[in-house]
Amino acid sequence: MKETNNPDVALAWEWIEELDAWVEMHGLCGYDRFDVKDHPLFRSLQTVRILRKLSSGYSELFPKLTRWLLRVKKTENPKAHALMALGYLRLHKIEPEQRHLEQAEKHLLWLRSQRVANIDGWAWGYPFAYTGKGVHVPANTPVSVVTAIAGQAFLSAYQITQEEQYLSAILQIAEFFTEELPRWTTKKGELCFGYALKGDPRKVHNANLLVTEYLYHLSNITGEKKYKEMAQPALEFSLKAQNENGSWYYGYWEEGDPSEKELHKIIDNHHTGFVLRSIYEIYKLEPNEMLKEKILKGFQYYATLFDEFGQPHFAENKKWPVDIHACAEGILCPSILAEVIPAAHVLAVFVLRWAWFNMRNLKTGELYYRRYPFFVSKITFPRWGVAWMFRAIAEYLSRFYEVKERVERLKMQAIRWMEPATLAGDISQSNSTEKTQ
Repeated sequence: MKETNNPDVALAWEWIEELDAWVEMHGLCGYDRFDVKDHPLFRSLQTVRILRKLSSGYSELFPKLTRWLLRVKKTENPKAHALMALGYLRLHKIEPEQRHLEQAEKHLLWLRSQRVANIDGWAWGYPFAYTGKGVHVPANTPVSVVTAIAGQAFLSAYQITQEEQYLSAILQIAEFFTEELPRWTTKKGELCFGYALKGDPRKVHNANLLVTEYLYHLSNITGEKKYKEMAQPALEFSLKAQNENGSWYYGYWEEGDPSEKELHKIIDNHHTGFVLRSIYEIYKLEPNEMLKEKILKGFQYYATLFDEFGQPHFAENKKWPVDIHACAEGILCPSILAEVIPAAHVLAVFVLRWAWFNMRNLKTGELYYRRYPFFVSKITFPRWGVAWMFRAIAEYLSRFYEVKERVERLKMQAIRWMEPATLAGDISQSNSTEKTQ
């Protein structure tokens, strides 16, 4: 922990050390938000909207009891390991200590050993099945979101260490995306990367953009244009889908799709952050005015999903429940976008403070899953809560650990773009350096 006089930075250091200690004590094997839905009883209710909502409400009121009664087993989630690895690699940027790198390598080694077998390339999925109307994905089926986040971790490790083993890994992951993962074509002829290898026909923007972002990064590192050329139509698909107010629906639905129409029309907090981060990562590789306008307009909307104290709203026109995942994303996304949108730093600080006091047990530090007006769902999910928060706070610290002045109040009205003078130069230098290695 670096010395600081900034109480917000000190709070972030204290929290990440608390999360680090929690993982050391408990590990990442635990319950997950979606594991109970793999039980035959809950699975049978997922295709009927009202029954799905009632069963979800019961499991949130009594999260531990529900899992105990149904004998739900604890699992270890690849996404949790990927997020922890990313967090440690970000901490390594601040403190180039061997421990941070060793911890990241431990999680990457786990991912390497647990990848899905008998497919082209490397990929990972969830350790439980998920089911919905027109959707059934068996446990351990490769999922684009999980694989892309694992890919980010291996990519970051390669950029830091330049080790051949990590270059090999990121190329293997790209092989899955380019050779195995479905690509859906809309009736308008637009292309979208699939959510899973099989069983899930949905066209989901954050999943599509995570794959797109990954392939853009790989094209930049290797100099291979084929990755970008494959990803570009998918990028255009999601960019066109931005609504007039700057938001994105969760997914794209058209007549004849077997999945639930209403699900695709949701505009929620954390998926909005996902979309913005992916587009910004692509912008950093290829800056242009169109992407800049999309990001700025999107963040102006995203900021409306928080109140003046930093409390995340669940979705558009829906304040409750407050989800720990939205809190983590409310720190992570603004921390990254603060590079070009200074007001985003303010939002990240206020979400950090609010979540610290409202989404954890103040005595034990255990994270809560959700907070409602009159009760709290007090279950700690290693993947959904702990790993995402660890990743978010590590990003926050990597961006702001040297900031000396405390943010006094939330002023989100002055959302403007300020291009760092070094951004274009850094990108140009990075491109030339990486392509000569």
